[in-house]
Amino acid sequence: MKGYWKLGCTVLLITAFMLLSGFRAQTIIHDDGSETQDVLKVSSTTAGQKKLRADADEFQKRNYTIMDYSNNNGEGFRAMRTITKDGANKSSVDHIVHKTHDGLICSTYYIDYQYNPDSIKSLRMGIPMEENNADLEYIVSFPSGTQVVSNSTKSDNQGSTYLWSLKNSHPQAIKLQATVWHKLAIYVALMLVIAVVILVLLIEHRRRNVISWKRAAQMRRMEMMLLFIPIFILGYMGYEYFVGTHITADTLAKVSQQQQEELLENREEDRRLHDAELRKNDSKIIHIKDKMLEISASLRDLNRGYQSGQYSKTAAKAEAQKLTSQAKDLLDNSGDLSQADKDVLRQLVNRVIQEAEDIGNGQTVIQTPIQKRSVSEEQKRADDLSSSGTLSDTAGNSASSDTAGTSDSTASGSDNSDNSGQSASTAGNSGSGPASKASAGSGKTTKGSK
Repeated sequence: MKGYWKLGCTVLLITAFMLLSGFRAQTIIHDDGSETQDVLKVSSTTAGQKKLRADADEFQKRNYTIMDYSNNNGEGFRAMRTITKDGANKSSVDHIVHKTHDGLICSTYYIDYQYNPDSIKSLRMGIPMEENNADLEYIVSFPSGTQVVSNSTKSDNQGSTYLWSLKNSHPQAIKLQATVWHKLAIYVALMLVIAVVILVLLIEHRRRNVISWKRAAQMRRMEMMLLFIPIFILGYMGYEYFVGTHITADTLAKVSQQQQEELLENREEDRRLHDAELRKNDSKIIHIKDKMLEISASLRDLNRGYQSGQYSKTAAKAEAQKLTSQAKDLLDNSGDLSQADKDVLRQLVNRVIQEAEDIGNGQTVIQTPIQKRSVSEEQKRADDLSSSGTLSDTAGNSASSDTAGTSDSTASGSDNSDNSGQSASTAGNSGSGPASKASAGSGKTTKGSK
């Protein structure tokens, strides 16, 4: 019985290990006011790791720094992005935590976010990867000494780190209010207050020993002016303490303003990605057009070679089959193109396939030197047309161009032989006639050959 129990536990542990995956999104608030978003995703299965590679490419398009990562839960990647202090004042790095106040004494951060099943998509965190029965582990880290009030499910107050385990099946509210005290600025302000107070005491001590009433009055006015400095500093510190520790209407207005800025940033990011995708598709379409032009030119050359007797029917069919395979490969590798571009490409490939199937169905023709010269001129004109024309015109008219070239060259050869016979008959009848008539007959012959 114990053996079966151990075997069952072993199988259970192996199954649990195979199902382990991880998805953690951490936002780090730095002392200088900058923010860093660190997204970690790992998976222990091959299929999950394949999905994560595609997910990492999407993060990289959005200017994240991608690093390979592995732990006990599997292999994956880390995506990191940092915004400066000025950028954090305009919008949030993760669109969840917002900076509502940034002063000399303190900075305030506020979260009031409702997590739901569409949050991962709206926050642009890629595909979900469950970990520890949670679809997303959201973590916020602040500098040490930060005053934080939150509804975090797990927190480390000493490290100022707060975690929420979020599940799509259980919508949850994320609430946090944090005040980051700028200790260096506080210490400088207090030292300045102490220094001014000491200076006022020294002036007061000297004033009491002054005999002149006029000089004593001037020193008293100087003391009063200097005392305004610590009063102003302490008053400003009190104002920032109130703003940094209370949620006011200005706080909510600041959050709303940042959310509007984030919507604009999302639209700008979508437009930039769309333009990049269009440029990528345009370059791919240009590459496909060049390949189709090469295949069409090769088919024309093959057709002319078969009609002139340079290729046998079997060789022409085999070569046409190779070109057809290249055209089909172009169609199979067009997965990133739009549906309209795919339809146009499919029509062009079908035309090329039809041209390739027509090769070898006609009869070979033994051409005279004059016909060969005419065919070469026709080939040169067709090549010039294909290099300057569009892909659709070249693919649609290549078959008719080849047929017209063959019939023109045959007709040209027939006219040439008729004119040559007429010239010979004229020369035989004239005998010793004038040289001008012979010259005229020769001119007709030349014109007929042209």
